[in-house]
Formats: sequence, structure tokens, C-alpha cells
Amino acid sequence: MLLKMKIMVMKNKYYFNLIIICLIISAFLNAACESPTLKANNAAPPAPENKQTQFEQDLQTMRTANFEYVFVVRRKDDAKLDSEDKTYLKANLPPNTNRVLTSDEGKVVIAGSHFIVPPENLEILQKRFKVEDYSEPRDNNQAENTNTNK
Repeated sequence: MLLKMKIMVMKNKYYFNLIIICLIISAFLNAACESPTLKANNAAPPAPENKQTQFEQDLQTMRTANFEYVFVVRRKDDAKLDSEDKTYLKANLPPNTNRVLTSDEGKVVIAGSHFIVPPENLEILQKRFKVEDYSEPRDNNQAENTNTNK
């Protein structure tokens, strides 16, 4: 029986030593090898910064609001819009214009609408300002059928 106990103790020491050796080896391997996710995160290029100007961001906001008509109005000399310019714009933009944003440090007004801007209003605005049409292209049938009040 003493011999059996001695053999059991020797087996237990053997297994204990084997476990300790395996733990040491796994610790070394873990320290030597980086995690693939850490390598991927270190190798990934930095996230691109938002390079859009304030005007581009505001124009994109108008487009994502799904306005059918988007117009950009600037002074002909590209100066900042003053109070007189803003009063003129308010008087001559159609009353059914849905949203008006001032952008580019007060140099630009972006107008979004679901309604056609009457040509006479555009002509009046073009006498004093540069007016650019940023509306999404439409087919001719859709443009003809829009805003007909009969």
C-alpha cells in the first residue's frame, strides 16, 4: 500500500509539473504573439476626417430632406449678405419655400422647396444675386405635372 501511495504521489507531481510547464509555455506564447485584432487595429489607417465645408454639409442637409427644388443664392460680389439683402430675399422668395438656410459664414442662402419657383421670382432674384439650381434632375413629364393648380 505504501508503494501505491508513493506511485500516486509521483504521478500527481508529474501531472502538477506538466500543468505548470504548459501554463508557462502558454504565457510565453501569449506574450510573444499579439492578438490578430490588435494587429488589425494598429495597421488600419486613421479614419478620414470630414473634409466637407459648411456649405457642402448644409447643401447635403437640404438634399437629404428630399426637397424637389434646391436653390443657392449668393451676392454677385461674393460678399457676406447684409440685412438689406436678407430683406430682399424674404420679399422675393416664394411664400411656399419650405426651408431657408444661411451658410458659408453668411455668404450663401440655400432655399429648399417642394414647389416650383415661379420664373418671375427667379428673374427678380437674378437681377441682384447669383442664383444656382441644385435641384435633382427630373424627367419632363414629372416637371410638367408638378404644381398645376387647375
